[in-house]
Amino acid sequence: MKSLLTSATAACLLAFNLGTAVAADITARQLKFGHLSTEESPLGQGALKFAELVAKKSDNKIKVKVYSSGQLGSEAQQIGATQGRAQDFVMLSTTPLSSVVKELQIMDFPGIVSTNDEADALLDGPAGVRMLSRFESHRLIGLAFFENGFRHLTNNKKHVVKLEDMQGMKVRVQQSPSSIDVFQRLGANPLPMSWNQLYTALETRTVDAQENPIATIYAGKLHEVQKYITLTGHAYGAHVLIGSKKLWESMSADERKIISDREKEQSTLTEMTAAGMSVSRFAPAEFEKLRTAVLPVLEKYSKDIGADVVREFMSERDKVRAAQR
Repeated sequence: MKSLLTSATAACLLAFNLGTAVAADITARQLKFGHLSTEESPLGQGALKFAELVAKKSDNKIKVKVYSSGQLGSEAQQIGATQGRAQDFVMLSTTPLSSVVKELQIMDFPGIVSTNDEADALLDGPAGVRMLSRFESHRLIGLAFFENGFRHLTNNKKHVVKLEDMQGMKVRVQQSPSSIDVFQRLGANPLPMSWNQLYTALETRTVDAQENPIATIYAGKLHEVQKYITLTGHAYGAHVLIGSKKLWESMSADERKIISDREKEQSTLTEMTAAGMSVSRFAPAEFEKLRTAVLPVLEKYSKDIGADVVREFMSERDKVRAAQR
């Protein structure tokens, strides 16, 4: 991806490269951009940068108002609003968006990709283009994948250094059947809930644990209500920027270019450990046990996604791995 970059130890800052020349065919517009991250988060700051640069490139004709922290509703509500053009853009993780494009479920399975470079090449390539194109039949336009880093486990109970340590742990998961099934296979007690409910659920001990990329954990201040983090890197966290198809069809080629061009920046993140969070790591052998444990889940959802689609994706993943060796 040539956009929002986060590694296991880096936060991310989204920025769009919109050039310097002002496009000629531009209509004055007031647009709404929604997401669930805080305004201070890398995603939140990136959304504000997007609005700033769209205004600059359009000579202030296109103005984007950013609504952070779920101000426009839950994941499902914002997806529906964008389909109906009650809002114009939404940026969400692949998990809730898999309710629209089921092929996105592939990205949620542990071990599908191993490194950020591998994911970048895969989602910038034909596999990613095909996934984005599938939004159009659902009244949406898939604009870009954005990297949010690999997902890691935090909890308030103990150091988790082996798979057995998760047994019976109440883990908040995203609201998708595949996420629930994955953590059931790992022996945890998965509790699906929206992002906006998570901080309070951890604070009140309704749940013991959660899993998210480091940038998301930090931006959501989850380190304030979680003592332990285990760098499991069990699944890759991608976000997708989608727009309303109704908006897209009303835009000129110049306007579409303003919206779709982008660049990436990154900044480091070290504050969570400084604030007292205790860090553990999964050994390679434990990660392999985890990956093996969830293979039946991948097999189950491959039937829903389509076995041919999964094979094609895996084949392209393998080509990327071979090329990067």
